[in-house]
Amino acid sequence: MKRTIIMAAAASALMLASPASAQGLQVSYPGDAQMDCNAIANESARMDQIVAEANARVVKADGSAQGAGLASTVAVEGMLRAGVLGRVPGAGMFANNAAAMAKQRAAQVRAEAEAQVQTATTRKAVMVGLYSGKGCDAPPAPPAYEPPAGYEAAPAGDAAPVDAPTG
Repeated sequence: MKRTIIMAAAASALMLASPASAQGLQVSYPGDAQMDCNAIANESARMDQIVAEANARVVKADGSAQGAGLASTVAVEGMLRAGVLGRVPGAGMFANNAAAMAKQRAAQVRAEAEAQVQTATTRKAVMVGLYSGKGCDAPPAPPAYEPPAGYEAAPAGDAAPVDAPTG
């Protein structure tokens, strides 16, 4: 009976876990066109970070779903061997329902994370377009020619003709 209570508490904790706070990520924002090259590069890097975090949530959700299924199987098997299933009607169904709810929650987290990956990937493409459109990836213009210090050019009208070498 003690095991049943512990399993019920664990299942409740899984079901009542609050979802990860989703950021209201959008593909574009009103101020995007005014961003300078450095800000665009930083935003692009931030999108890479968001994608990595969302992929980590997908992996964690998949692990939680697998863990819930395993926990349910172990709990039902343990209750069966201990004879609890015969004395406590519905205990096996409770364990299976808890596992199903945990799997459903994991699927929801996965779907949210995949949507965030898609939005972040699209936003990064927008940032790459802005970066290229502003010429951020163009090489800097060469510096203007400055004559060496102490050099004075003769006025154009006073120049003496130069004879071409013969030979």
